[in-house]
Amino acid sequence: MRRLWGSWRNGKEAVAYIKAIDLRKFSRYALVLPRYGRVTSNAMECMNAAFLKLREYAARRLLFEVWIYVMRSFYERRTTAEGSIDLLTEYAKGRLFEFEREYGRYVTYNADDDNALVQTNGGVDQWIVRWHPRLSCSCYELQEMQWPCIHVMSWCKGKGEDYLPYVDSIYFQKSLLACYSQAIPPVTEQDLVIHITCRALEAAVRRGRARTVRIPNGGGSSRRHREYMYPVQDEARLISSQGPLIAI
Repeated sequence: MRRLWGSWRNGKEAVAYIKAIDLRKFSRYALVLPRYGRVTSNAMECMNAAFLKLREYAARRLLFEVWIYVMRSFYERRTTAEGSIDLLTEYAKGRLFEFEREYGRYVTYNADDDNALVQTNGGVDQWIVRWHPRLSCSCYELQEMQWPCIHVMSWCKGKGEDYLPYVDSIYFQKSLLACYSQAIPPVTEQDLVIHITCRALEAAVRRGRARTVRIPNGGGSSRRHREYMYPVQDEARLISSQGPLIAI
């Protein structure tokens, strides 16, 4: 009874602690990723695997350690600068290499201490790069994808700086290896998504003889046209003929 009473008390304290968290402040400072952007299952699996060592604590200490771990990990991820492009994944290197081939067409003008004006050589298109209090661009690619856009690259070139410190750590190989080197939790049957195989539709042809109709051509006469019966899609027979559904 004493053990059950302790578990019930810790459970009530854990629920009260969760309800006391300001969700708006948590989503603003802890979750730096776009809410509907790159929050993938791999990131969640990596976080779940990292929290395995914390599950042995009591409920109150578990929540406290998780909160500290999340805040520290996101802060380190946004402030850690890498020094070599070879540490990036192939996808990030290919994308940034495309920017490097094109950012020579842009010219940077220092407007003031906090803003810079980036425009094409002709001055037709213009963007504003702000680096105080936080680096941002008016094209919003930097804020959304968490890597330097072509305008930020042009700004770094004008200042003689490297753009790699502005690349998020999720695009580095160590983050990819850390994600897939951890034990991935099993997927339950309720989380499976049912998909139908993308095969070509097999039409069921309706049997019957072609029908002849007269089509007026506007000149007082008409021509004969053979109207054929188009294939009819029998959805039930189509799905049953393709075999069982595939769960992915």
